[in-house]
This record gives sequence, C-alpha cells and structure tokens, in this order.
Amino acid sequence: MDDTVICHIAIADDWEMSRGFGEYEVATRGVHLDETGFVHATTPGRIDSVLAAVFGGLRLPLLRIDLSVPGLRGAGVEVTWVDGVPRIGGPIPMTDEVVLCETAIAAT
Repeated sequence: MDDTVICHIAIADDWEMSRGFGEYEVATRGVHLDETGFVHATTPGRIDSVLAAVFGGLRLPLLRIDLSVPGLRGAGVEVTWVDGVPRIGGPIPMTDEVVLCETAIAAT
C-alpha cells in the first residue's frame, strides 16, 4: 500500500471558504471534524467508490484533494489507518507541504 499520498473529497465551497482560515475542518459531506474526531480520506484507487457511496446524487462542485502523508505528519496531524482506510486526525493545513493537488471532479 502506498501511504505517502491520500485523498479527500471536498465540496468546493467548503474548501474555498476554509482558505481564509488556513485549515480545513470538514470531516465529510455535511459533517464537521468536531463531530467525528477525524477527517475522512481515501486512497487514490478508491476515489470512484467514495464518490458513489457518499456523494452520489449531490449536485454541487466537488474537488479531489491529494494530500501528502509526510506533510500532514510534519505539520503535527496524525494519519491512522483503519481497515485499509486512512483517517486524518485533525484539521488539514492548507499549505504546499500538505496539499499536493486540487482537482475539480466532473459532475456525473
């Protein structure tokens, strides 16, 4: 398992609004980090299944956020793996060391 890059699917408006704060605190669709204790993430190979299971039917612009696991850990944010799925143990710092790529996801 390549554990150096993980992905988070973000509603584009949530991601953009977080820029002013310098960190992103949304756990998943409609759920804040405070409610779950972690930000949901996935591996690059599981993006399509997460989109179908969690975001299916949602008609809002989405972003695929590629994150550096070493960058997160270097910023003091732990990444744990539960049943092969990564969990981000705190807010995502919106820095170049952490955020590797932001890609718009085409609506289906």
